[in-house]
Amino acid sequence: MPPGRRGRPRGSTPSNAQSTLAFGGRNNKITKPSRPSPAAGKKLSGSVSPSVKQNEDVAKAIDDEPVKAPQVDDVKDDEIVNEDPTLAEGREHELAIRQSQQQKKKKKKKKEETKKDEAREKARKISDAAVNRYWHDREAERKAARVHQEELTLHDKILRHFDLSSQYGPCVGLSRARRWKRAEGLGLKPPIEVLAVLMKEEGKGNKGMERAFMDGLLGGSAVVG
Repeated sequence: MPPGRRGRPRGSTPSNAQSTLAFGGRNNKITKPSRPSPAAGKKLSGSVSPSVKQNEDVAKAIDDEPVKAPQVDDVKDDEIVNEDPTLAEGREHELAIRQSQQQKKKKKKKKEETKKDEAREKARKISDAAVNRYWHDREAERKAARVHQEELTLHDKILRHFDLSSQYGPCVGLSRARRWKRAEGLGLKPPIEVLAVLMKEEGKGNKGMERAFMDGLLGGSAVVG
């Protein structure tokens, strides 16, 4: 026969029974964290030691003091940093190169002016007879006589022939005198008789002879003078 189960007294609770949750009562009240009151803060600040307060005052005074930039007079001689000798040497070398280039430009300009004066002096000595011989030689090189030039003067014929001589560069956009000077500077050896004719016309006050005939036909804007 199976053993009988011993009964439990009514109203008693077993030792392993689950406890119930309680949502009421003072012990189970939920509260939020609160900030300290101003009175508590004053009380706390009053409790700061004098050394800490003194350090705070010193730090505040340092922050409030304006920063003063060092002046040139305040810098001592031993604090000045010497320039790198390599940089100084490179700067002197560059300066010497610039001075040399400027001197070369001046010499070149002076040489061109001297050559220009020599050319004008040589052209000034060209007589009318030499100009006629020059044109006679140009006419002898042709197989046929020129046409439609009966009304032109000798100087007009010489200058128009110079305009159409392409070996001396383009004739549009610059005066005849400048074209002659440019050709002379490039070593193209333009006829000295052309410069002589231009100087003779300049002496007469005829500035219109400076402009090439083709420049007038094409509506160019040569600078005369």
